[in-house]
Amino acid sequence: MTRLVIISSICVAFLLGGAMSVLAQDEHRDERHDEARQDERHDEHVQERRRIDDAHFRAHFGRDHRFAIKHVTIVGGRPHFAYGGYNFEIVDAWPHGWSYRDNCYIDFVGGGYYLFNVAHPGIRISVTVL
Repeated sequence: MTRLVIISSICVAFLLGGAMSVLAQDEHRDERHDEARQDERHDEHVQERRRIDDAHFRAHFGRDHRFAIKHVTIVGGRPHFAYGGYNFEIVDAWPHGWSYRDNCYIDFVGGGYYLFNVAHPGIRISVTVL
C-alpha cells in the first residue's frame, strides 16, 4: 500500500510539472504575441508620419536652426511640443542630463526626424511630426 501511495505521488508530481511547463510556454507565447502587436503598432505609427515640406524644412530646421523647447504638453501620456509651425511628439525616452531649455535642433536622418541637443552631441531622440 505504501508503494502505491509513493508511486501515485510521483506520477502526480510528474503530471503537475508537465502541466506547469505547458502553462509557462503558453504565457511566453502570449508575451511574444503582445510584443509583435506592439511592433506592428509602432510600424503603423512610423508609416503615419507626416513630412515637412523641403523648402520649409531648409528655412526652419536643421543644425543651423536652434531652439529651446521650453514648453511641453502631455497628450495621451506622451510629451508634445511645437516648433517651426509644426507639433511634434517625443517618441524616445528623454535622455538623462537634457533640459527643455537646452539649445536643440531637429534634423531628418535615415527617413525620420530626430531631436539633437547641442550640449550633448552624439545623442538623438526620435520625434514624430503631428
